[in-house]
Amino acid sequence: MLRSLCSVFLLVLVKTICAFLYDTSLYVPKHLDFLLSQSNLTRIFSMTTMLHYHQSIRKVSYDPTKPIGYDPESPKRWNYTILLYSLKLVEVIEPEEKVSVVMEIMEYWYDPRLTWNRSLYDDVDFFYTRQTNVWSPTLSAFGVNDLIDFRDQDFRLVCVNSVGMVYDYVSVRVSANCPMDVSRFPFDTQICQIRFCLPVFNAAEVEILNTIYQGVLKAEAWKTMGNSEWKLVNISNRVETLRYDDGFGNLDLGIYEITIRRNPLYYIYMIIFPSFIINALSIIGVFMKGADKMSRLNVGLTNIMTMTFILGVMADKIPRTGTVPLLGIYIIMNLVIMIIAIGIVTGITELRRCAAPILKRKHSKFR
Repeated sequence: MLRSLCSVFLLVLVKTICAFLYDTSLYVPKHLDFLLSQSNLTRIFSMTTMLHYHQSIRKVSYDPTKPIGYDPESPKRWNYTILLYSLKLVEVIEPEEKVSVVMEIMEYWYDPRLTWNRSLYDDVDFFYTRQTNVWSPTLSAFGVNDLIDFRDQDFRLVCVNSVGMVYDYVSVRVSANCPMDVSRFPFDTQICQIRFCLPVFNAAEVEILNTIYQGVLKAEAWKTMGNSEWKLVNISNRVETLRYDDGFGNLDLGIYEITIRRNPLYYIYMIIFPSFIINALSIIGVFMKGADKMSRLNVGLTNIMTMTFILGVMADKIPRTGTVPLLGIYIIMNLVIMIIAIGIVTGITELRRCAAPILKRKHSKFR
């Protein structure tokens, strides 16, 4: 009896507390109807639906032996669009000719099997679902060193709207090969390409389109996309077709081309200005009248060793190419000037030594 009374008391107490803490604003019947309507839309993925949708069925059939669009009644190539939403330059490794960027990309495509009449589902225009529930292509970077996908493999979501458009968001770090022209180092500008493709499909099946979000094209946005050494000065997009002689392996490539410019200030105050001061003081020391020959030679050799060390530091920052950069020409010219200065001083000293006995005999003869 006592146990029953305690149970009733606890039940009344819980109901009283819940009634006291209940927030009427949390009860939104329209939102509940909206969620129920979205739940009904998930039936589109059932095998018993009208279209028998399955995520592993290919969208377009084609005959590789015939040109694209040969049959006006057959399905055309399906369009796959890549939208660049944001870009951040991470690092540039000049000796390896590699550039790494973090890209925020939205990809979307049309799937006619994922359409519905909005009026039948309380005007629900879109919903979100797992990527594994829909047919989805595999975006890949073409000709890169490394590709890191930051998304959780188990919780990737896509957005599907009533007209059959499927939207997906991709956040990746791409390390792409970038042939570099260092002839104007450290005042150089490099142009690098990041190329995307759908490796499973060839150009007869899919037409890749790429575009750039308008906010990314503003010069103000470029200021935050570079790093301390490199500044982003331009970004463009285009689509190219990688063609082979057989025509079967043709592949569409969505290309984003970035132009980056090096900030030369670091090399000016760390290499150019110090080497100029060292070279100027060394030349003054070499031609100083009060110094003997060995002291002048030591000053010159020390300068040559310093310039050689600076050349070694510069060599670690540029690829092993046959082009001599501007900074290398500057250091080599300093070396040449110092070698000429040492040669002049040494030659004058030897001439004086050889001419000293002759001048001494002439002087004695006149006396």
